[in-house]
Amino acid sequence: MQPKIIFFDIDGTLVDFDEDTVHLAVLEALAALQAKGTKLFLATGRPPYLVPKIDGFTFDGALCFNGAYSFDQNGVLVSEPIPKADVRRMAQNGEQIGVPALLAGAHTMGSNFYQKNLEDYMAFAGHPNHVVDRETFQHLMADDIYQVMAGTTAAQDPVYLAGIKGAQVMRWWDRACDIVPKGMDKGKGIEKVLTAYGIDRSESAAFGDGGNDLAMLRAVGLGVAMGNATDDVKACADYVTTPCSEDGVAAALAHFGWI
Repeated sequence: MQPKIIFFDIDGTLVDFDEDTVHLAVLEALAALQAKGTKLFLATGRPPYLVPKIDGFTFDGALCFNGAYSFDQNGVLVSEPIPKADVRRMAQNGEQIGVPALLAGAHTMGSNFYQKNLEDYMAFAGHPNHVVDRETFQHLMADDIYQVMAGTTAAQDPVYLAGIKGAQVMRWWDRACDIVPKGMDKGKGIEKVLTAYGIDRSESAAFGDGGNDLAMLRAVGLGVAMGNATDDVKACADYVTTPCSEDGVAAALAHFGWI
């Protein structure tokens, strides 16, 4: 059955870690799939303004901040920000231990002061730790914040999150972490998008390679792991395709007869 919607992780799925563009074979496969009426969504931990642009191709929508903020060409589909009281409390907690809060909203981001841990962390995404003045930071705290980046160690996390009820830590590095709305992940984001479109789970699919893709693969009718995926992702998937470097997305789409 031709899926009505498919969700794609970016790094290690659509774009190889050693490169910065989508291979032509994958782009052609995506275009052919889209021409058949399947909606194509990106699914990423990045904010909308750090989602890579692909020359000559436009996705139908995106799940950003691991599903907390999702949109299509017509507008916002899902908006699940961190409670404002929690954002303020994290900033206060951080000031007491010398750890800034880099607040990320749907349109911009900024932190209240400089820290090398945070600077190094943001370098992974190719985006600097943008320090803003106090007035701008206050305006940011009043806006909807979907993710907070903090240069904490695991030992500092309990102090940073003291008194926080609506957010949780997602950590993949020892000197910094992402703090996201409690209970939110790519899987929950997908469930909300499917509900918004009235699409049944059985009519959806997803492609991923890393730990934050596990919930996504479980939330759809058919989950595809890349050949370069971690072992737990492969074990969770319904099908394992070739690696990203070998155009695994295109290979899987052809395997299922979707293009």
